[in-house]
Amino acid sequence: MGKPLAVKHAENMRELGGYTNKDGKKVASQKLIRSAAINLLDETDQNYLEKYGIRKIVDFRSTDERSSQPDKDVTLAENIFLPIFPEKQEKKEESTASPQALLKRMENGESAFGQMMDAYESFVLDDYVRKQYHKFFEIVLANENPNESVLFHCTAGKDRTGFGALLLLSGLGVDRDTAMTDYLATNEFLKGFTDNMLQHAKENGVPDALLASVKDMTMARKEYLTKSLNLIDENYGTVDNFLIDGIGLHAADLKDLQRLYLE
Repeated sequence: MGKPLAVKHAENMRELGGYTNKDGKKVASQKLIRSAAINLLDETDQNYLEKYGIRKIVDFRSTDERSSQPDKDVTLAENIFLPIFPEKQEKKEESTASPQALLKRMENGESAFGQMMDAYESFVLDDYVRKQYHKFFEIVLANENPNESVLFHCTAGKDRTGFGALLLLSGLGVDRDTAMTDYLATNEFLKGFTDNMLQHAKENGVPDALLASVKDMTMARKEYLTKSLNLIDENYGTVDNFLIDGIGLHAADLKDLQRLYLE
C-alpha cells in the first residue's frame, strides 16, 4: 500500500507513489497524494505538506461539505474546487457519496449499502461525473515540475478519491489487484476513526440495524469498487478504454501520464 504521510490532523493521507506497474516501472513518489478531509491541519502539518511539495489541492466534495469543513491552506498550493457529483439532481436526491447526504437518505429508509452501490454506478455511467474526472486528469497532466505533488481528497478519502486513485493507477499500468488493494487500504487507515464513531453511536443507543448501515457507509468494500469495474468491463471493455471513451482522454494523454508519473 502507499506510504502514509507524516501528518497528525488528517486521515487516510498517503502516496500513490511506490507501486510497480505491469512493465516493472514504479509510480513516482511526491507526485500524487490521496487523502481524506484536510480541514483540521495544524501549522506543523501545513509546513510539512509545503515542504513535501504539495502545489495543487483538488477538493472533490460538495459545496455543503466544503463550506462546513473548509480546507486549511497549504502555502504555495492552489486549491481547486472540483465537486465530483452534481450539486442538484432532478431525478433523485443527490447521487453522492457525501456522508451528510447518505445519512439523510438513511433516515428516509434507504440502505447505506444500496446508496453506495448507486454512487459507484454513477462513477461510470453519469456524464457529469465523468466530465469532472476529465477535469481532474487535466490538472494531473499539467503537473510537469519534478517533486511537485497534486493532493486530491474528499471527506473520507474513500469513494470519490478511491475511484480517482483507481483511474490514475490503471492509467499508469498498475494491475487491477494492486489498485483494489490500494482502495481497500482505506479500512486500515480509517479503522480508529470508524471504531470511535461506532462506539459513540452504540453509547448513544443507536440500534444494531443502523450501526450496520453506518459501517456500510464508512468502509471501503470490495463490492463497491467491483460494481464500477464490472460496469467498465461491460460498457468499455477495459479501464484504458474507459479513460479514453468514457473520461475523454487521448492515447497521447496516457503516454504523457506515464512520462510524468513513472520512473
